[in-house]
Amino acid sequence: MDEGRRPNQNTVTPPPRRRKRRNGGLIFLIILTSFVFGLMAGMVIVHIKSSKEIAAVQDELATVIEEQSHINVTNVYVPKRKITEGKLSLSSYNPENFRIDNGFMAYFNDEGEKISHLGCDLSYHNKYVNWDELAASGCEFVMLRAGYRGYSEGGLAKDEKFDQFASEAQRVGIKIGVYFFTQALTVEEAEEEAKYVLDLIEDYNISYPVAIDTEYIDDESARTNTTEISDELRSDICRAFCEKIKEKGYYPMIYASENWMRRYLELESLREYDFWAPQYLDENDFLFDFTIWQYTDKGSIPGIKGDVDLDISMVDYASFVPQMREAYLSGGEIAEGEHEDEVVTTE
Repeated sequence: MDEGRRPNQNTVTPPPRRRKRRNGGLIFLIILTSFVFGLMAGMVIVHIKSSKEIAAVQDELATVIEEQSHINVTNVYVPKRKITEGKLSLSSYNPENFRIDNGFMAYFNDEGEKISHLGCDLSYHNKYVNWDELAASGCEFVMLRAGYRGYSEGGLAKDEKFDQFASEAQRVGIKIGVYFFTQALTVEEAEEEAKYVLDLIEDYNISYPVAIDTEYIDDESARTNTTEISDELRSDICRAFCEKIKEKGYYPMIYASENWMRRYLELESLREYDFWAPQYLDENDFLFDFTIWQYTDKGSIPGIKGDVDLDISMVDYASFVPQMREAYLSGGEIAEGEHEDEVVTTE
């Protein structure tokens, strides 16, 4: 080829043109596919997890149903109290039917049958108790001081012996009731005292009443002596305590002397509650209706060292009080019945 000669443009074959790759659609398709598969995988995982959770809940529900199937619903009927003309009844007991039997006070019906139940009330003041001897003595029940409110500061305190005494009484088969020494100045404080007691007795088998102890304190500095409390308010305090106790399926009671009842309580407003009466006489002439009589504070009974408060109960509380608590826990009904000791259990 001659130097400088230009080739004929028409005779030269042009190089092949490179086609532009169209990768955008493919990438989008891959991303979309990955998203769809990821979404589906996530849904599968969630479904599996949800299925496991549902299965666990179903298993738990089945367990609860199985447990509930063994629980009896208890409806308990408690004896009616005698109420005359809207007021607390006067005592209907025959004083001549109270007499000493085997060294202890007892009450006999007109047919000569003993219908009372022997008991005692204890607190940390009773330093030594042999519970096996006490059970063998014929003592059927104990009223234990669960706690008290302080005279001056007004703080709530548990009786130092309560847990020990309650555990031992339960061990030897003596029925348990409790009381709380009140210094409440308001309805709110009375409700606080009741809640305090309910917490203390929750783990024990309570077969006798839960009582509020209202009485005069021989201490001028006591908060109930330095604060004016009307008869109406003091009665409201007792009622508030009793109602809180009753709400939880226990049987409330009021401890008060005849003088205290006459002078410092409005009995008409408390007519639906049982009374625990302290009266230290050989013959009982207590004016008002009562169901437990604390007949001495200087008693003696095997198993207890020193003087002890002795009581007799005119009602066999152990025949229905435990069922009251059971009815509360099982969703049953608690109602007054025509006959004593009538208990109905429904499967």
